[in-house]
Amino acid sequence: MKILLAGSGKGEGVAVNNKTKEKTCMKMAELQAGLGMGVKKSQQIGVFENESALKKFMTSGWQSGGHATAAAKTGDTGASFEGAIAVAPGNWLFQLTDQGLAVEFTAKGSRYHADDELN
Repeated sequence: MKILLAGSGKGEGVAVNNKTKEKTCMKMAELQAGLGMGVKKSQQIGVFENESALKKFMTSGWQSGGHATAAAKTGDTGASFEGAIAVAPGNWLFQLTDQGLAVEFTAKGSRYHADDELN
């Protein structure tokens, strides 16, 4: 959720090593600063160019970067305009909006970490 200059978000997911098929449960929290307003439900997909980039993400987990969104979506109706951003060497992040209404241009810091309770 974002209101004018500040926003935050949280979530959970699974990191999968396609080579070994190992799955690691992850958690995410983020803080945002910038112009915008809205509420949206979205999914993030991380793509790693090599195993060392995946391991670094799973052990250190911090990411930061800029992000621009224009989204008005309900189910299959509406549109969103977002692209992949390089968040670290060998690490690309895609965001898919499920539903919501948001217009924002932000800088954000995200903390991804292994979920110790589930792993």
